[in-house]
Amino acid sequence: VYNGRISHTKRHYLAFDIERLVHIAVSIGELPPAGARAFIRRLQAQSPLHRIANPIADGMTGRLTPQEVNRVYNQAAVGLCLSASEGAMCASMEYLMAGLPVVSTPNLGGRDVYFDPDYCLIAEPDPAAIRRAVETLRDRAIPREEIRNRTLAKVWAQRLELIDFLSELYRRMGSKEPPLSHWPFPGTTSLRRWAPASQHARELAALAPLPQGA
Repeated sequence: VYNGRISHTKRHYLAFDIERLVHIAVSIGELPPAGARAFIRRLQAQSPLHRIANPIADGMTGRLTPQEVNRVYNQAAVGLCLSASEGAMCASMEYLMAGLPVVSTPNLGGRDVYFDPDYCLIAEPDPAAIRRAVETLRDRAIPREEIRNRTLAKVWAQRLELIDFLSELYRRMGSKEPPLSHWPFPGTTSLRRWAPASQHARELAALAPLPQGA
């Protein structure tokens, strides 16, 4: 499975040698409509054993619910990460949390922080190399629960660090509430909010001013 938006940066062509492939591919306006439709047609025409999981209306792909995405993951053997440079590639962690091994290319952005060589391979950005890596991981048949549990063990340590950091930040801001102790945080559905980096910086500075001379 390859969960990647309709974008040339996602390098879908690197997966074209894989025998069976399902795409989760959302049109989000990165390409003009005509370009997005041509992109989707190319994915559809690549192979009768390649398909797009998203609903398609007027030649454009729509979104899947989180439950629908997870059902696709449950039918897959390997997750793909094919971009060369990306910030938060959420799909890489989704794969691991779903118990999928991962084939990635060398990349900038840090998605390999949680990778483990037992169930994550870095392959050269070449369709044949990607296919071989997929077949290797598929044949290892590592239990999904093992992949998920080992990933959670790595993640939990950083969650605790974040809980401690935010608890201390609240204390510095004058909060009288007890330290945070639960994950996810009560009343919170997401820790991500889109805004320019300059806006995030201004808000953080206002919440927790740096000491004099820092």
